[in-house]
Amino acid sequence: MNGIVAAFGATGLYYVGFAIFKLAADRMEPVRGNRIPRTVWVVLTNWIFLVGLALVLGGLSLQILALTKLSLGIAVPVFMSGVVPLILISMIFFGERMTAREWLSLVLIGAAMVLLALSIGDPPPLETVDVPLWKLGVVVGPAILVPLLIIILSDYRPDGRHARPITGIAYGLSSGFPVGTAELAIKGWSDNGAKGLDILSTPYPYITVLSAALGFGILVAAFQRCRVTIVATVMTVSAKTYLLLMGTFMYAEPWPSDFQHFSLRLGALALGAIAVLQFPRHDPVRENAGSGYEEVPPAQDPFGQASPAARGPLPQAPLVRDPLAGIPFAGATPLSSPTPPQSPVQPDAPEPGQPNVPPPRQPNVAEPPGQPNPPGQAIVPPDQANQPPAQAEERPTGRYPARPTPPPPGPYEG
Repeated sequence: MNGIVAAFGATGLYYVGFAIFKLAADRMEPVRGNRIPRTVWVVLTNWIFLVGLALVLGGLSLQILALTKLSLGIAVPVFMSGVVPLILISMIFFGERMTAREWLSLVLIGAAMVLLALSIGDPPPLETVDVPLWKLGVVVGPAILVPLLIIILSDYRPDGRHARPITGIAYGLSSGFPVGTAELAIKGWSDNGAKGLDILSTPYPYITVLSAALGFGILVAAFQRCRVTIVATVMTVSAKTYLLLMGTFMYAEPWPSDFQHFSLRLGALALGAIAVLQFPRHDPVRENAGSGYEEVPPAQDPFGQASPAARGPLPQAPLVRDPLAGIPFAGATPLSSPTPPQSPVQPDAPEPGQPNVPPPRQPNVAEPPGQPNPPGQAIVPPDQANQPPAQAEERPTGRYPARPTPPPPGPYEG
């Protein structure tokens, strides 16, 4: 089979398998990096995921065949082209939408793919190189351990209820480097002259399985939380960049010798890095947050169930008022009949011709010792019991102005 045809076939099977991974992730219980045994069990017992895994393994066999006939400089642009149909699948079948800033990043990635294809020039002949173990350790160790630690430690952080949803840049990078490491091992697998089961005596099959398992596990967790468009695009850029750079280091594949093609390849890598940095880190906040997600076409699921992204958000518990603290909280059931707001009580208007003075309070004489005073009555000494009560201070009610108290009648007034 022609190497170019095998590379395109491998890319198509890979990304169709990734789309099926998304369908499987929507039907799994939430997977977490800090519960690895449970995550492995949940993923491997999902039959939809196994269908996608079978397609990916078919792409693996075609990729081995392609790398036996093509250099990395020719194969990497072909492998990157698979992100285009995956974006179309995510928009048509999963109802995803992108902002203008995200479209700009995709345009930059497309320009990087074009520059990478133009930088091929005169490809060097393929040569078989024996890779020392220290090079394998330098390339494989960080690419596996760092994403594994990131996904484990990040899931120990409690999820904030009001945290803004992320777009999945970290998930794309964390899955891209293990996937790129698996493709590096596939390159060594294809260059090795071992026949049949003799390949098991080399480290390449084990590195391929370990790296791919980690990358696919992170992809499933990312597809449950983020959009396929962003995660798969960032994963593709990081994986193919790592494949191209570390492939030069491990297998001594030279870069273009002339300045023009060298500049094109360097510019392609720079555009890919700028595109990843250009992606927003969080999904945009909608103006009307209470109306739910924007309306998108329902997912045309071949397995007979709409994905959660197309069904929209889960219904939220209504807010009820805490009778003890007076603060709203999310309760299970709302109040049966909300209390209508009551208007403040207004003071009664005084009768015409009467002063606006409260009635005087009659004091009580203190009881003899041993006998308690009735509750609510003031204690007055005996020598002040017969004195007239003091005139109460006039206070305006706020609604009617205070009226002055008329003076007592004089001795000559009738």
